[in-house]
Amino acid sequence: MNKLKNNKLKIEDIILKFKGKPFFTFKELYEFYKGKETNLKIGTFKWRIYKLKEKGIIKDLKRGVYKLGSFKEFIPIINSDVKRLYNYLIKAYPYVQIDIWETSWLHDFMNHQPFNSFIIVEVDKDVLESAFYLLKEKRNYVYFNPKGEDIEKYITNENVIIVKSIIKGSPNTKIEKINIPKIEKILVDIFFESNLFRTYQGQELINIFERVFEEYTINLTTLLRYARKRGIKEKINNFIIDTIKIKSSLFE
Repeated sequence: MNKLKNNKLKIEDIILKFKGKPFFTFKELYEFYKGKETNLKIGTFKWRIYKLKEKGIIKDLKRGVYKLGSFKEFIPIINSDVKRLYNYLIKAYPYVQIDIWETSWLHDFMNHQPFNSFIIVEVDKDVLESAFYLLKEKRNYVYFNPKGEDIEKYITNENVIIVKSIIKGSPNTKIEKINIPKIEKILVDIFFESNLFRTYQGQELINIFERVFEEYTINLTTLLRYARKRGIKEKINNFIIDTIKIKSSLFE
């Protein structure tokens, strides 16, 4: 029975057909099957897509756009310091959204390794100032959404914590019971906040985007939806198409 189902899925033929292509569409996959079964019903075809995803033969890039290969999620190693800070805050604000991450998560995607990194803590604006002072009681280098000269003066220190207001609807996930931003959000933030993330600009920004897209499954819909919230959808769209060379039809 399983062999019969696999024959219906045409797995080997699909791999040969789409191997080497950066992506293919719902229509292209449907036409592939229709070429072998002229009477194929759309409901049957959708079931096959589900089974192909389940088996890891294809993965979503966005709705109706696929790529060969299994889904690979960005799952960073969360060190004990980040865990302690998160648990400290969540104990004080159990009903508030708190996301935390550190810039060292990006270092593997860079050619030149920064001398230090810093931790980003994002909390609901209603407790932003309170959370800032709470962390100041525990750590020396805690800064409230630094800008301009503050960044130049302070961010070069080690063990720096940046406290920022979280943008409602920001894409996040939970790893080891810690809320962290999804990689799509991190990419948008380092692109948008070039002053804060100045170490990660220029060629290193290109390196980060290219290598993240190569190594992990990036949901372009999630990325662009968040970019719209930050007012840079078109700008980052053009950057990904023109500089990172992701095909423009993925953004239609």
